Amino acid sequence: MSDARAALRHGTAADHERLDALFGAFRLDDAEEYRAFLTAHAMALAAIETALDEAGFDTVLPDWPERRRGHAIAADLAMLGATAPAPLPVPALALALATPAASWGAAYVVEGSRLGGAVLARAVPDTLPKSYLGTPQSAGAWRNFLQSLDKALTLPQDIAAATESARAAFVIFEQAGLRVRGKTD
Repeated sequence: MSDARAALRHGTAADHERLDALFGAFRLDDAEEYRAFLTAHAMALAAIETALDEAGFDTVLPDWPERRRGHAIAADLAMLGATAPAPLPVPALALALATPAASWGAAYVVEGSRLGGAVLARAVPDTLPKSYLGTPQSAGAWRNFLQSLDKALTLPQDIAAATESARAAFVIFEQAGLRVRGKTD
């Protein structure tokens, strides 16, 4: 594993654990709970994808537009009779993504959530929509993403910037989950 990947994994481990605990409490086999789960993810995902778009991440990772999943989560919510919520405001993340290195950190969280989503999709009954959790990905897409990340993050300060923005992205998902659960405003 490269220094960048190891640093991102290590630097976000506690954030990842908190998020797993928070979202692991949602029952994905229950339509109402699943809708709440998707609503929280939509609030966070839309915010992060927009911030990455505004940072010009498509010039850093050319296939970024194809990797976006906001449309899939909106479609699932529509099938459940809900509309996609407004994205959380993320001015701190938008400022943090001022460098391409920082953008890699936020993208690492979004792309990593796709892997977790594939596992979570198994808990969702076939009677519920799963286009977000089961968004197909081309063969080798995760590996290609990690190889690109490794090439982009070679300097310690770039790895630090990516880790900081990855942690900020985890916090956005956490805030969304807590808001949906009524544990914050």
